[in-house]
Amino acid sequence: MRALGLYSGGLDSVLAIKIMMSHGIDVIPVAFFTPFFSPDTGYGEKVLGRAIEQIDITEEFIDILLSPRYGYGKNMNPCIDCHSLMIKKAKELLPLYGASFIITGEVLGERPMSQNKQALEKVVRRASAEGLVVRPLSGALLPGTIPEEKGWIKREWLYAISGRKRDRQMELAATFGIEEYKTPAGGCLLTDMNFSKRLRFLIGIHPRPAREELELLKVGRHFYLDGCWIIIGRNERENKILRESNAWEYIFFTIDYPGPTGIIVEGSRIDQAVRILIRYSDAPKDRSTRVRVIENSGKSYILESLALEDEEIERIRL
Repeated sequence: MRALGLYSGGLDSVLAIKIMMSHGIDVIPVAFFTPFFSPDTGYGEKVLGRAIEQIDITEEFIDILLSPRYGYGKNMNPCIDCHSLMIKKAKELLPLYGASFIITGEVLGERPMSQNKQALEKVVRRASAEGLVVRPLSGALLPGTIPEEKGWIKREWLYAISGRKRDRQMELAATFGIEEYKTPAGGCLLTDMNFSKRLRFLIGIHPRPAREELELLKVGRHFYLDGCWIIIGRNERENKILRESNAWEYIFFTIDYPGPTGIIVEGSRIDQAVRILIRYSDAPKDRSTRVRVIENSGKSYILESLALEDEEIERIRL
């Protein structure tokens, strides 16, 4: 008997898959990803001992992000709609992998808003996957499923874990010899207040953002001035991402002093953008500094300016 196991990168999903594997179920781990979350599949493959199928659901996810049926959590996180989309996609994949049901690591009550009984039912119902989802960690507390009815699995395999305490999961991890595991907090950027603020800004100027724009939200310091979206790198890794991006109208950097890379994604206030860049460089803040500017047309020139004052920078920061 084969099942698809939704792998989120956290301990709960690993345990759910391990439990079913320990009873002879052939579990194919599946990790869905978007610009907002991307599970660490290297870790998962190490502890599970098998390859993880990685599937991009960005386009479908943007649809629910812009208009979630069940609304958002504390920030821009449409958790119930997101979980439902993953179940829906997993159900569509069952025939492709020759699998009969779906396994998730959800724990009843671990997240009060998105993992209560009503929310778990909504997730499955919205995905038209009634009876096909087995939640091994809390299954003993939940209604029976088709795999139980058909004898593919036994109810006594399922646990009765609930709430936010992690003691039982830690015990199970030890049982399976798992010594290293991720925290349950998750890695979804949509739960982050600052990232959500940037995302609301982007949706405000581009009602359906492009993927590269979404990726850029994760990088650098962001500013918005007179219709001009400016990003300044914070370290060499981010500078490299900005240099390799294809989304800029202008790219610019200091000539005579070490400093970050900056880009203008849209707009033309290069006069102010270079002043922001100088503020975050090693250049003296009271002395005019040269900045190399390259336009996306290939035109290159030098601007010389002073650093922008901190008060003005804070006024336009996203």
